[in-house]
Amino acid sequence: MRSLKLHVAYKSIKRLRAILAVFVRHGFQPVMEQLKLMRLVSIPQRLMGRKIAFDQDAVATPVRVRRALEELGPTFIKFGQILSTRPDVLPEEFITELLKLQDEVPPVPFLDAVRVIEEEFKRPVRELFLSIEETPVAAASIAQVHRAVTISGEEVVIKVQRPDIEKIIETDTAILAYLAKLFAKYIAESRIYDPVAIVEEFTMVISRELDFTLEASYTQKFRDNFADDPHVIIPKVYWELSGQRALTLERIDGVKADRVERLKEQGISAEKAAHLIADAFFKQVFEHGLFHGDLHSGNIFVLGGDRISFVDFGIVGRINSDMKERLADVLICFVTSDFERLTKVYLKMGILPEGVDRGSFEREYYDTMLHYFGRPFENVRIGELMADYIKLAARHNIRLPKELLLFDKCLIELEGLTRQLYPGVDLLVEGQHYAARLIKERIGPSAVFKEAAAAFSDYKDLFESFPGHADRILKKITDDKFRIEFLHRGLEDFMGEMDRSSNRLTFGIIVAALVIGSSMVITSPSKMTIMGHPALGIIGFVLASVLGLWLVFQIIRSGKF
Repeated sequence: MRSLKLHVAYKSIKRLRAILAVFVRHGFQPVMEQLKLMRLVSIPQRLMGRKIAFDQDAVATPVRVRRALEELGPTFIKFGQILSTRPDVLPEEFITELLKLQDEVPPVPFLDAVRVIEEEFKRPVRELFLSIEETPVAAASIAQVHRAVTISGEEVVIKVQRPDIEKIIETDTAILAYLAKLFAKYIAESRIYDPVAIVEEFTMVISRELDFTLEASYTQKFRDNFADDPHVIIPKVYWELSGQRALTLERIDGVKADRVERLKEQGISAEKAAHLIADAFFKQVFEHGLFHGDLHSGNIFVLGGDRISFVDFGIVGRINSDMKERLADVLICFVTSDFERLTKVYLKMGILPEGVDRGSFEREYYDTMLHYFGRPFENVRIGELMADYIKLAARHNIRLPKELLLFDKCLIELEGLTRQLYPGVDLLVEGQHYAARLIKERIGPSAVFKEAAAAFSDYKDLFESFPGHADRILKKITDDKFRIEFLHRGLEDFMGEMDRSSNRLTFGIIVAALVIGSSMVITSPSKMTIMGHPALGIIGFVLASVLGLWLVFQIIRSGKF
């Protein structure tokens, strides 16, 4: 536990033991042994774990992972959901199973939710709202949502954070970071996926979700972006009733986007809704550079009059101008089946490593594309294509930017939703006109002038700063202050293991010397005796026995037999 901060370690040790017990109970004792963590598991649990591991052989590993994450609660469910979007990290069977993780939990008592609201705004709830419905309309691991009416009579919804959820997540993410370091240290094959970076990214994501003021700001930004679009409705933020742990928004009364039969009953065209949702997403990406990162049906409502609404902006993707242009190129290449140019686009993105076998990558990529685009469109699934590409990238050690991974994940979700509404939706066609417009703007006179001006400014800064940098380097060289430092990675762990091994060996030698010395003393005559034997020899034997048993206990406790 040395890598955890002391105050976190104190809070975490009990929780860590509970987590390990859950994994052992689900048959993952061999992994815990690899991570050198079995010393934290009680002996009865170890014995039970060996029996369970044998009994669990008939249960698929992905199923056992999902069950363990569900048992471990909110943080681990969220972590599993994040991993379910990473086919570059996990095999398909794990992805399929983790997609079953549901972020639905029993609601907290209404009075606890009221207490959170009052603590957040430092006022009695009766001064904030005219009424609040006791039964929440939704309850998830981080927050639950209640309908309410403001003092001025406006219908709203309040998203209220669950009590103490921040402390729970802080402890769990610290433990996840600790486990990630152990994976990187002891399981060599995990290093290619950089488990520490995965957990760090997850910690950032879930920390942002805990700050409702950030979600409120993103909601307002999306509302501003779509202010002139009559087809897309973003709920209004009630800033005076919003804080870090409570968020008040305009109530949106509509039909969840996947309720096809309900839409038909209300006379709403599911086909039109599918086109509107797809159009709104590509507008977010290619015009705004800011897109909704969680496109499941619970976050999209269909309203009457050819209108849709997006809610819950806890996860948001940002695309800079350079990435927007590259994505536009990718989309056009998909539509025109120009796979050779597509490879060049990925090279421009800078995501192909220097040592990649370009010939092998291009051949495999061409085969993957042809597998999809060589058949009728109705049999093509963009989501499957994206997943296959991500797997291909992983095989060639290509690290995709997280923004691109989130975009791919959203495309997969978007395709599943829109085809549920209307099977004839073609996402490539839906996004093509936005991509084409962006490319046209890029080669226009104003864009060329703007890029030239930016390049001139960069070179101007470089030429102005270069003499100063060169002068400082030369001065360090002439003053003998120019140093090159070498960093050895991994030797600290190796030296630590060597120290522990040598200490135990030395300790064993001392115990052996005590036994031999006591044996020699006990055969010699002595005036001081215990039960007729020399006292010094008896004391030596007792001390050697105690020290020997302690050494054996420490070895067993460390899990290194």
